[in-house]
Amino acid sequence: MEVGDMVQTIPTAATARDWIDAWRVARARDFDSIVLTADGPILATLLMNRKTGALTRLHWDARESDWEDAWQPSWSGIGETVTAEYRLARERPELSWQLPDHPRVRGKGLFTYPLGPVRADVAESLLYRLHVMGDEIIRLTLKNGFKERHIRALVSGRTVQEALPVISRFTTTSNVHHTLAMVLAVEDAWGIQLSHQVQTTRVLLAELERAYSHLGDLAMLAVSTGLPVPQMEYLHLKETVLRLNFSLFGHRYLRAAIVPGGVAARGWPQDVDPVAAARIISDVLDQAERIAMGLERTSSFLDRLHGAGRVPPAAIQWGRPVGPVGRAAGLELDVRQVRPYAAYGDLDLNTPIETDGDAYARFRIRVEELGESLRLVRRILGGWNPHELSPNEAQEVLDGPPVQASGVGIVEAPRGLLGYWLRFDPKDGRIAHAAIATPSERNWAVVPDAMANGNILQDFPIIDASFALSVAGWDG
Repeated sequence: MEVGDMVQTIPTAATARDWIDAWRVARARDFDSIVLTADGPILATLLMNRKTGALTRLHWDARESDWEDAWQPSWSGIGETVTAEYRLARERPELSWQLPDHPRVRGKGLFTYPLGPVRADVAESLLYRLHVMGDEIIRLTLKNGFKERHIRALVSGRTVQEALPVISRFTTTSNVHHTLAMVLAVEDAWGIQLSHQVQTTRVLLAELERAYSHLGDLAMLAVSTGLPVPQMEYLHLKETVLRLNFSLFGHRYLRAAIVPGGVAARGWPQDVDPVAAARIISDVLDQAERIAMGLERTSSFLDRLHGAGRVPPAAIQWGRPVGPVGRAAGLELDVRQVRPYAAYGDLDLNTPIETDGDAYARFRIRVEELGESLRLVRRILGGWNPHELSPNEAQEVLDGPPVQASGVGIVEAPRGLLGYWLRFDPKDGRIAHAAIATPSERNWAVVPDAMANGNILQDFPIIDASFALSVAGWDG
């Protein structure tokens, strides 16, 4: 296995075990799986070097292979691959994969506490099976898929322009990053180069989304500990950023702002004042720092977070969580630095790292990332002129077939690494296959181990809020 962008095909006579062993070797050499997908009879994975950002592609043809009968996919051991293995088992039944049922937990004094799938407020549909002895959580099992939208299947066969509105609704609080990852994959396939002004504007959009997403997550964490005042203060700041988004780009959640070959500047407001916007961001930054300092002085808040929901070292090693969850556990992976995209390579970016892996560490990571994002937005606004942007249209850029059959787009979404691997029809450029790996799909794999790690039932809402994962991002 060489470091660098390459393709390695596993011999067709290989068994399923050979396939798993091959990409495990790749992971052991600093490569980490981003996307695992079943493209017809081809099982393919895309790996990225965590230190250099170099990509490696592995393909394995199942048609002529000696598939071991009744081979069990991973129950809990390969992080983001679990979902892909289940999907492969459903879509390729001839491969004789056996899907295990959820583990049965039995014992004197044990009680199974089912929560969901429909629960409180606007929480997404997810079934938690909490196995408890008294108050202590012994095991947690999760069941998702109650509201699958089949995004990957819906975009297959569509043109890029038809697929973009679908992709932008994958997860609303990450719609900029989903759109950006898809657009990067398209631009990779078509060989499109962009101006520095466009690249900088994309960073501005991405960091505004990261800021309001973190503000919302911090609000939920505050109220989970019974503190509605900081919750309302964080939500007020989130609303301030959303209103600023509308004044700058014509949409509170920045939808449809990014298109292949540029940004959709034609539909943006004409009376934009970057200087006034920078002052608003400075005020949000000051208030966010004040709220965080207040929480740091609140013993009832700190007591509930310290030590709660700590991700065990073994779960960190096999699950490789990404984003704030991973960085709170000492994993130094930020796509903006490892494999820079847009204008991130020209920006001085500070990525915070914590090592405790508990709810407090995740709180600290989000607080520091929020401050970093707001400072970055303020810096960009200081020299940003939206009137210099060319109002590119996707149709104009995508005339003609793609230069290469597939494209890759990898970004650092608010919840972590988000990867798109798209294969295109060489004749008309339609999307032939879409492989998408979301940070929530990956990070949910470590939640059960963190929950059943010396915690009690009353800790559940706090730990759940500290992860701040998306069920929509898992279901797809």
